[in-house]
Amino acid sequence: MLRYAIRRILLLIPVILSVMVIIFTILYFTPGDPARIALGQEVTQEAIEAFRASYGLDDPYLVQLGRYLYRAVFHLDLGNSYIMKSAVSSELANRIPTTMKLAFWSVVFSTVVGIPMGIICAIRQYSILDSFVTLLTLLGVSMPTFWMGLLFILAFSVHLGWFPSMGFDTVSEMVLPILTLSGSSLAIIARITRSSMLEVIHSDYIRTARAKGQKESVVIMKHALPNAMIPIMTIISMQFGMLLGGSIVTEAIFSISGVGRLMLEAINTRDYPIIQGGVLFISIAFSLINLTVDILYACIDHRIHMK
Repeated sequence: MLRYAIRRILLLIPVILSVMVIIFTILYFTPGDPARIALGQEVTQEAIEAFRASYGLDDPYLVQLGRYLYRAVFHLDLGNSYIMKSAVSSELANRIPTTMKLAFWSVVFSTVVGIPMGIICAIRQYSILDSFVTLLTLLGVSMPTFWMGLLFILAFSVHLGWFPSMGFDTVSEMVLPILTLSGSSLAIIARITRSSMLEVIHSDYIRTARAKGQKESVVIMKHALPNAMIPIMTIISMQFGMLLGGSIVTEAIFSISGVGRLMLEAINTRDYPIIQGGVLFISIAFSLINLTVDILYACIDHRIHMK
């Protein structure tokens, strides 16, 4: 297990480096002058050249890429923001806890609600409840996040006045963003749980357990669910990573000061260091989540041996 974890961690290094090279290359060749956007349209050419020289923007592509990789890898320096004039690492450090909290509670809510929904639908296949939940999951997958968030604001903030429409500090402020961000994930987890449970409960060992006279709850929770958890855990980990990236829209709608909103503002102002830092954070978080889930596979299903 330890050797497997070490090997997987070492394999993350080329993945993260590839992400850094790709995002830097895309932003380098993206149309638009960050110097002119940061200084304004009426700035002099001398000021633009001074800005480019101070940030090394007038150097060739390979020189800029090498400097960025060297500073990021060996000094953990992601550069300075063009607009805020502060270190990217400090800006991300201030925003990461909020984004992580939003994504964590969203995936917790999706898991706590989605797995029981999927189990009940699998047990009561083709029932009215199964059809109703299937319709809800289809709606959850189909509705865009921004549209769902606006509907929640209109319904629960404007008309009913139950929850605030901005912020993420108090419990009441957390309700609508979590519901908005977790809508699609909840539907996907419920559908995967249903299909995985249906595949398991028709197995021979489940029929054997029932033939021995064990209670249905014991058969489902002790025999069926653990063997159905592998694809469920995979989709949960993927959804956690997707929620980190998908929080951009949710944070913008509810005015949450997280990494997503920071990246959205950076995209509008061509603040490339902030964009690179935000994408790097999401990539590292996604990779670490997948690594953790791969290690947990062996803990849930002892038939899996990691060498």
